[in-house]
Amino acid sequence: MSRKTPQLQDPSEQPAPRRHRLRNALVALALAALFALGALIVVESLRDSARSAAEAYEPVAPKAVTVSDRMDDTPPESLDPVEPVHVRLMMVGDILMHMGIVEGGQRADGSRNYEHLFAPIAQDVAEADVAALNQETILGGTRWAFSGYPMFNSPQEVGDAEATVGFDVILKATNHTLDMGYDGVRAELAYWAQAHPKMAVIGMADPDGNHVAPAGGTSPAGAYLYEKDDFRIALLNYTDVLNGNVDPAFDGNVVSILTEEGLRADVAAAREQGEADLVVVFAHWGEEYETTPVESERRWAQVMQDAGVDVVIGGHPHVIQPVEVLEKDGHKMLVCWSVGNFVSTQNGAANMVGGMVKLDLVKDVDGARVEAYEFVPTVTQHERGTTNMCAYKLSDYTDELAARSGVSAVDGGRGSTKAWYVEFCAEVLGASFDRDTLSVHGTM
Repeated sequence: MSRKTPQLQDPSEQPAPRRHRLRNALVALALAALFALGALIVVESLRDSARSAAEAYEPVAPKAVTVSDRMDDTPPESLDPVEPVHVRLMMVGDILMHMGIVEGGQRADGSRNYEHLFAPIAQDVAEADVAALNQETILGGTRWAFSGYPMFNSPQEVGDAEATVGFDVILKATNHTLDMGYDGVRAELAYWAQAHPKMAVIGMADPDGNHVAPAGGTSPAGAYLYEKDDFRIALLNYTDVLNGNVDPAFDGNVVSILTEEGLRADVAAAREQGEADLVVVFAHWGEEYETTPVESERRWAQVMQDAGVDVVIGGHPHVIQPVEVLEKDGHKMLVCWSVGNFVSTQNGAANMVGGMVKLDLVKDVDGARVEAYEFVPTVTQHERGTTNMCAYKLSDYTDELAARSGVSAVDGGRGSTKAWYVEFCAEVLGASFDRDTLSVHGTM
């Protein structure tokens, strides 16, 4: 019987042994576990990334920035210092409406115009933030006949010219305020209120309490507060001289008469109630025709300095006086002792010289102060009864104008040349007079 040789099968066709099947199952399970673990890791990673991204974009409360938090020297915008505020204040002296000046404003059609008085300085007025002048004579108008010295009554068209050229403040505390009595005061204040209600008129008040602009303070018209971008400047006007031709017992209610008690109260009210940063006093004081300050001026200046006044601009002597900076206990006060006349027909050449004061005032992080000042001499062109009756800056004055001026004919040839006026200013104003600029100027 033959034996049959067994035929070998393809191993792939043969059933796997049991142990092999078990191994394969374990490998598959391990691979599945690894896949699941990997997927879980990926999911968690994505979730963490999303969480981090969300936290990165989640708004947070703003943090206050201080200079120490910054790496450079540039202060944060919120701590930037306030921009400095600059104010240009200018003032000219006595407008003395003698009859030769009144006649110069008459026109052929019967009207009156006085803009020519200020034409040579119109640009200086336009450049000022606040411009003041001393209207020495009462503007009573046609209610009374026009008159000159010693009892003035002047055309109200003078006020029209002052408003047109751009003056903002009219100073009325003078020894001629009551030349037309209380009715003259009433008439002028009513005129300003009706014709130019924005004009600040200080130094006198209506006896009936009407048309007082601005009100306040212990003196009749109180302080005028000029304000620009939170920079407040108080302007006060007083006279130490009063002709006393009405009722001295009541004059103090109509004219701002200089008293120590009233001055201190007005300055305190301007500082505390008006929150004034600087105080400027226009003082009608001194002795006529004196080119140096007299004892009474210096005494009042000391009172003003003690009260905290920053600037004093004086008038009344009809001639110019020097400029000084007084200092006490660290406080500086600029004093322009006298600005003299702006226009008049007085006969002396010295009376033709006036002063235009220009102040550059500033308020910044260091406080408020006079940054710079200038005293610019002016010369009245003395041509009575004509429209050439006006005032020029000394720097603009010429020998041709001097030759046409009538003043030299009555003053022994004085004032017949520009050089005479230059030498007069140098003598009165002293070493501070700059012959190049023909002015006194400085900083504080």
